[in-house]
Amino acid sequence: MKNKAILKQTILTQVLNIIRRLCNKEHANLNCTSYQNLRKDIIHLHALSFYLQEKKCFPEGVGINSTLDLLLQCLSTEVTCESGAALAATLANGGLCPLSGDQVMSPHAVRSTLSMMQVAGMNDYSRMFHFKTSVPAKSSQSGAVLIVVPGVLGLMCWSPGLDCNGNSWRGVHFCEELVSTFQLHSFDIRTPFRQVLCYRQWKVESEGYQIMNVLLAAYRGDIVSLRRYLLSGADVNAVDYDGRSALHVAASEGRLDVIKFLVENAGANCRLKDRWGNTALQEAMRCNQDPAIQFLKKYIDYEESL
Repeated sequence: MKNKAILKQTILTQVLNIIRRLCNKEHANLNCTSYQNLRKDIIHLHALSFYLQEKKCFPEGVGINSTLDLLLQCLSTEVTCESGAALAATLANGGLCPLSGDQVMSPHAVRSTLSMMQVAGMNDYSRMFHFKTSVPAKSSQSGAVLIVVPGVLGLMCWSPGLDCNGNSWRGVHFCEELVSTFQLHSFDIRTPFRQVLCYRQWKVESEGYQIMNVLLAAYRGDIVSLRRYLLSGADVNAVDYDGRSALHVAASEGRLDVIKFLVENAGANCRLKDRWGNTALQEAMRCNQDPAIQFLKKYIDYEESL
């Protein structure tokens, strides 16, 4: 019995570690109060498990009680809206966390997960929700709703009021309106006759904001934001109207950590020139940023020696 308890705890720890990786190490812990409440209503799950066992759905040697206990612990995992949104974004990105760059799940596993969410994620309302939105989703009795639009976005909303199906009625309404407004339904036919706001029309504007955000993060020395922008598809060598890249800005401000990140991890071009013909090294020299000058000189010499 002691060995079984240790094994069960080890499996739960592994599951929680995977969930935390999906959430970019944000909040994800076991809620013991929720776990104890779920154990009070375990009779229905026992009946289902015995039915599945009769139909030979369980592998041989699997303990029903320990499997149910692990299921209840997984159902009692507590996340915040921020960590849940990160998890949804990871699923939307094919198992690759967009914040950390960690490939947590294989694309095949993500496909199976999203398929299960689509057919059974919203309790008895799953079919109607799929009909109205066509996107995979998962609700909880706490009032949270997590939706995934593959290749586009993932989000989580929370509102405690539940409908007759055990879903957050505000969350369901929000998701349906979001899909309708931004034409995220899989079968939306986008014609010029429909005056509907489409997220694809924002491409040019979003690219401009993206460049501005990258340069501002380099100016502030915010490596975390820089990493997030670059993982979301921003060009590390993108320039503003003066031809200045993030490396130019970091060099002029003496942000050595940012310079190292851009050059060593993001592959920034050290020879890129702005409208005045200055490289990042010349910008550092103009602003008397000695540490940046020394690093850029060493890196350029290293590149030339290859």
